[in-house]
Amino acid sequence: MKHLVQPAAAAAPAHPRSARVRRPVAADPAGTRPGADGVLRCGDLVLDETRWTVHRAGTPLDLSPTEFRLLACLMRHQGSVLTKSQLLQSVWGFGYTGHAQVVETYVSYLRRKLDRLGAPLIHTRRGAGYTLRSP
Repeated sequence: MKHLVQPAAAAAPAHPRSARVRRPVAADPAGTRPGADGVLRCGDLVLDETRWTVHRAGTPLDLSPTEFRLLACLMRHQGSVLTKSQLLQSVWGFGYTGHAQVVETYVSYLRRKLDRLGAPLIHTRRGAGYTLRSP
């Protein structure tokens, strides 16, 4: 007996907010996606994926490799809410078996480094996840 697999779009979200969390990220003409040069921008924050550099308000930031990958992920999907699970898979990989609290820890590291140079960029959506927005 064959089992039919329904397309993901046909499945109803378990919670009204989950539809917002899991929707595909639309193309962004404002330049938030990396261009041919691999540069992501959000307000005065500039991340260069090819050079592995980050600047906020013209000031270079010293980020660990994990902080860099987390920030790049948030910047690639800025304006969208990313769940802890999505961030764990994207930044730490599918094989990660540690605690999910590591996401909260690294978000706090990033906030400490980013917020000292300007307005907050990383926002918590209670019960949903994290989003990066220009001030």
